[in-house]
Amino acid sequence: MPRFLSIIKRYYDGFCIGLNYVAVAVVFLMSLWICADVVGRYFFSHPIAGTTELVKAMIIIIVFLSIPYTWQQGRHIRTTLIMDRLSPGQRTWLEIFISIVALGVFLAICIFSWDAAWESWSLREFDGDQLRVPVYPSRFIVVIGAGLLVIQLTLELVNHMRRWPKGLDRGENLK
Repeated sequence: MPRFLSIIKRYYDGFCIGLNYVAVAVVFLMSLWICADVVGRYFFSHPIAGTTELVKAMIIIIVFLSIPYTWQQGRHIRTTLIMDRLSPGQRTWLEIFISIVALGVFLAICIFSWDAAWESWSLREFDGDQLRVPVYPSRFIVVIGAGLLVIQLTLELVNHMRRWPKGLDRGENLK
Protein backbone atom coordinates (compact mmCIF):
# COMPACT_ATOMS: atom_id res chain seq x y z
CA MET A 1 0.00 0.00 0.00
CA PRO A 2 1.42 3.41 -0.88
CA ARG A 3 2.60 5.53 2.03
CA PHE A 4 -0.06 8.19 1.44
CA LEU A 5 -2.89 5.63 1.61
CA SER A 6 -1.47 4.02 4.73
CA ILE A 7 -1.38 7.44 6.44
CA ILE A 8 -5.01 8.10 5.46
CA LYS A 9 -6.01 4.63 6.65
CA ARG A 10 -4.29 5.21 9.99
CA TYR A 11 -6.24 8.47 10.50
CA TYR A 12 -9.46 6.80 9.37
CA ASP A 13 -8.86 3.93 11.81
CA GLY A 14 -8.26 6.43 14.62
CA PHE A 15 -11.41 8.33 13.69
CA CYS A 16 -13.47 5.11 13.83
CA ILE A 17 -11.96 4.27 17.21
CA GLY A 18 -12.88 7.75 18.47
CA LEU A 19 -16.47 7.38 17.27
CA ASN A 20 -16.64 3.99 18.95
CA TYR A 21 -15.55 5.63 22.23
CA VAL A 22 -18.34 8.16 21.79
CA ALA A 23 -20.81 5.29 21.28
CA VAL A 24 -19.52 3.58 24.43
CA ALA A 25 -19.93 6.82 26.40
CA VAL A 26 -23.49 7.11 25.10
CA VAL A 27 -24.20 3.53 26.25
CA PHE A 28 -22.97 4.49 29.72
CA LEU A 29 -25.02 7.69 29.80
CA MET A 30 -28.10 5.89 28.52
CA SER A 31 -27.81 3.24 31.22
CA LEU A 32 -27.51 5.94 33.90
CA TRP A 33 -30.50 7.80 32.45
CA ILE A 34 -32.66 4.67 32.32
CA CYS A 35 -31.68 3.71 35.88
CA ALA A 36 -32.59 7.20 37.08
CA ASP A 37 -35.91 6.95 35.23
CA VAL A 38 -36.68 3.57 36.83
CA VAL A 39 -35.79 4.85 40.30
CA GLY A 40 -37.92 7.94 39.75
CA ARG A 41 -40.82 5.89 38.44
CA TYR A 42 -40.92 3.21 41.13
CA PHE A 43 -39.72 5.00 44.25
CA PHE A 44 -41.05 8.50 43.69
CA SER A 45 -43.88 7.88 41.18
CA HIS A 46 -42.30 10.48 38.94
CA PRO A 47 -40.45 9.26 35.83
CA ILE A 48 -38.05 11.50 33.94
CA ALA A 49 -39.81 13.30 31.12
CA GLY A 50 -38.54 12.51 27.63
CA THR A 51 -36.83 9.23 28.43
CA THR A 52 -38.39 7.46 25.45
CA GLU A 53 -37.32 10.16 23.00
CA LEU A 54 -33.78 10.33 24.39
CA VAL A 55 -33.33 6.56 24.35
CA LYS A 56 -34.50 6.42 20.70
CA ALA A 57 -31.89 9.00 19.75
CA MET A 58 -29.18 7.32 21.83
CA ILE A 59 -29.75 3.91 20.25
CA ILE A 60 -29.24 5.39 16.79
CA ILE A 61 -26.01 7.02 18.00
CA ILE A 62 -24.79 3.75 19.53
CA VAL A 63 -25.48 1.64 16.44
CA PHE A 64 -24.30 3.95 13.69
CA LEU A 65 -21.21 5.32 15.42
CA SER A 66 -19.94 1.90 16.43
CA ILE A 67 -20.70 -0.12 13.31
CA PRO A 68 -17.71 1.06 11.20
CA TYR A 69 -15.29 0.15 14.00
CA THR A 70 -17.03 -3.17 14.60
CA TRP A 71 -16.73 -4.11 10.93
CA GLN A 72 -13.15 -2.86 10.84
CA GLN A 73 -12.22 -5.18 13.69
CA GLY A 74 -14.06 -8.14 12.14
CA ARG A 75 -16.30 -8.42 15.19
CA HIS A 76 -19.60 -8.28 13.37
CA ILE A 77 -21.94 -11.24 13.51
CA ARG A 78 -21.15 -13.89 10.96
CA THR A 79 -21.82 -17.55 10.72
CA THR A 80 -18.92 -19.82 9.93
CA LEU A 81 -21.04 -22.82 9.04
CA ILE A 82 -20.48 -22.25 5.32
CA MET A 83 -17.13 -20.46 5.48
CA ASP A 84 -15.44 -23.34 7.31
CA ARG A 85 -16.34 -25.73 4.50
CA LEU A 86 -14.87 -23.60 1.71
CA SER A 87 -11.38 -23.52 0.29
CA PRO A 88 -9.39 -20.28 0.76
CA GLY A 89 -10.16 -19.22 -2.81
CA GLN A 90 -13.87 -19.87 -2.38
CA ARG A 91 -13.80 -17.98 0.91
CA THR A 92 -12.25 -15.02 -0.88
CA TRP A 93 -14.99 -15.14 -3.52
CA LEU A 94 -17.65 -15.24 -0.81
CA GLU A 95 -15.99 -12.36 1.07
CA ILE A 96 -15.97 -10.33 -2.15
CA PHE A 97 -19.66 -11.09 -2.68
CA ILE A 98 -20.54 -10.18 0.93
CA SER A 99 -18.56 -6.94 0.69
CA ILE A 100 -20.31 -5.95 -2.54
CA VAL A 101 -23.79 -6.68 -1.15
CA ALA A 102 -23.07 -4.87 2.14
CA LEU A 103 -21.52 -1.98 0.22
CA GLY A 104 -24.68 -1.65 -1.87
CA VAL A 105 -26.97 -1.79 1.16
CA PHE A 106 -25.08 0.79 3.22
CA LEU A 107 -24.47 3.04 0.24
CA ALA A 108 -28.25 3.05 -0.32
CA ILE A 109 -28.82 3.81 3.38
CA CYS A 110 -26.31 6.67 3.19
CA ILE A 111 -27.78 8.15 0.01
CA PHE A 112 -31.45 7.81 0.90
CA SER A 113 -30.94 8.99 4.49
CA TRP A 114 -29.31 12.22 3.34
CA ASP A 115 -32.59 13.79 2.15
CA ALA A 116 -34.37 12.94 5.39
CA ALA A 117 -31.46 14.33 7.42
CA TRP A 118 -31.33 17.55 5.42
CA GLU A 119 -35.09 18.03 5.61
CA SER A 120 -35.01 17.37 9.35
CA TRP A 121 -32.23 19.96 9.70
CA SER A 122 -34.04 22.58 7.64
CA LEU A 123 -37.27 22.07 9.61
CA ARG A 124 -35.41 21.82 12.93
CA GLU A 125 -37.40 18.67 13.66
CA PHE A 126 -37.97 17.76 17.30
CA ASP A 127 -39.52 14.72 18.96
CA GLY A 128 -41.45 14.62 22.21
CA ASP A 129 -43.91 16.74 24.10
CA GLN A 130 -42.55 17.03 27.62
CA LEU A 131 -38.89 17.12 26.58
CA ARG A 132 -38.22 18.26 23.04
CA VAL A 133 -35.33 16.21 21.66
CA PRO A 134 -33.84 17.29 18.31
CA VAL A 135 -34.16 14.58 15.65
CA TYR A 136 -31.75 15.96 13.04
CA PRO A 137 -28.51 14.98 14.84
CA SER A 138 -29.63 11.35 14.86
CA ARG A 139 -30.54 11.51 11.19
CA PHE A 140 -27.11 12.89 10.30
CA ILE A 141 -25.45 10.22 12.44
CA VAL A 142 -27.16 7.59 10.29
CA VAL A 143 -25.64 9.21 7.19
CA ILE A 144 -22.19 9.52 8.79
CA GLY A 145 -22.16 5.98 10.18
CA ALA A 146 -23.38 4.45 6.91
CA GLY A 147 -20.87 6.56 4.95
CA LEU A 148 -17.99 5.46 7.14
CA LEU A 149 -19.08 1.85 6.77
CA VAL A 150 -19.10 2.34 2.98
CA ILE A 151 -15.47 3.46 3.24
CA GLN A 152 -14.64 0.46 5.44
CA LEU A 153 -16.37 -1.95 3.06
CA THR A 154 -14.55 -0.42 0.09
CA LEU A 155 -11.21 -0.92 1.84
CA GLU A 156 -12.18 -4.48 2.68
CA LEU A 157 -13.28 -5.16 -0.90
CA VAL A 158 -9.97 -3.87 -2.23
CA ASN A 159 -8.09 -6.14 0.20
CA HIS A 160 -10.14 -9.16 -0.86
CA MET A 161 -9.62 -8.34 -4.52
CA ARG A 162 -5.87 -8.14 -3.94
CA ARG A 163 -5.91 -11.59 -2.31
CA TRP A 164 -8.14 -13.18 -4.91
CA PRO A 165 -5.64 -13.75 -7.75
CA LYS A 166 -3.21 -15.42 -5.35
CA GLY A 167 -5.77 -18.17 -4.76
CA LEU A 168 -5.97 -18.77 -8.50
CA ASP A 169 -2.19 -19.03 -8.80
CA ARG A 170 -2.16 -21.97 -6.39
CA GLY A 171 -4.61 -23.83 -8.61
CA GLU A 172 -7.49 -23.77 -6.14
CA ASN A 173 -10.87 -24.87 -7.31
CA LEU A 174 -13.12 -21.76 -7.38
CA LYS A 175 -16.34 -23.34 -8.65
